[in-house]
Amino acid sequence: MKYPQLLLLKNLNWRRVVKVVLITFASILIAYYSWQVMAANPKNRLIVYAFSTQEEVMSQGILPSFEKKWEDETGQDLEIEAVFGSSGTLVGQIIQSAPADVALFSNTHHVGWLKLWRMVRQENQPSVIGFTPMVIITRPGNPLGIAQYEDLGKPGTYLLHGDPRTSGSGEWGVLAEYGSALMESNDPHAAKSQLQTIWQNVKLLGSSARAALTLFELGAGDALITYEQDALLALERGVPLEIIFPTRTLLAQHVAVIIDRNVTRRERPVVQAFMDYLLSPNGQEIFARYHLRPVSLDTEGFSTLPQSFTVEDLGDWKHAYNEVIEAIWRSEIEPHLDLDQAHELLNPGE
Repeated sequence: MKYPQLLLLKNLNWRRVVKVVLITFASILIAYYSWQVMAANPKNRLIVYAFSTQEEVMSQGILPSFEKKWEDETGQDLEIEAVFGSSGTLVGQIIQSAPADVALFSNTHHVGWLKLWRMVRQENQPSVIGFTPMVIITRPGNPLGIAQYEDLGKPGTYLLHGDPRTSGSGEWGVLAEYGSALMESNDPHAAKSQLQTIWQNVKLLGSSARAALTLFELGAGDALITYEQDALLALERGVPLEIIFPTRTLLAQHVAVIIDRNVTRRERPVVQAFMDYLLSPNGQEIFARYHLRPVSLDTEGFSTLPQSFTVEDLGDWKHAYNEVIEAIWRSEIEPHLDLDQAHELLNPGE
């Protein structure tokens, strides 16, 4: 009787072994097939950090257009995330390990901080993606008759301004106010005097260009120094304002850079393709549609600026930052700022 029982036990063990083998083989097949699918159609991820005024052109134009182009040409899925804020804030976040692959900044000074913290390789030069002149926006009809930067120093004028401590537009504004007088007189003392006089009327600071414009939209102040691009976008949104182009004004240069510390070898192709797309004819056309002047400085569709100047006319960014923003604005102007509360400007007389 023992022999038949032993035979039955062996049969049962054999069936169990076969079942385990079949399940294991099926699992291997499924895993292999899944790997093949992923290898044939891998999902890429791109994280873009950009300063505040680029939110519309990035979200509505550049990012969806690049995503479609990448997927059409490679057959690979692409997931894009975007974060927007003031240039100074974005730099701080990236230094604190925010996962940006590419960052768009209002100027090259912010890239310098990332190089100092080894987030960007020293040899990695940022790419200029477009230009926008600094302009003055006033209430409709320009009731104070502002035409030039020097007019911003008239007594009784309430000015809004991007904060040079956090905002790229604030830094560009300082250089425009100083440089316009320097270009006219070739006298650094006259340029410094104009800058100091203008800042006696600055009563409210915005953490970014967009934050300052929002305060203006809410009724604060008489005038604001900002980018032509953001002023034109505001007009399209129906914001009541008038744009003043000073005779001599500064062309702000916006840049993009790869955050080398965050980009792996596998991610590099899509990141580089995105950088190339920003400077491609299609990318530049999209920027122009959102009022950022192209790298070629083609003026078609834009106001002519016969006496504009660039930061190179002030030496370069490093020189201008040290000699104007640090030595004059931070050392002599910032300690004596007489800022009002936003409530007082929004509700005069209360």
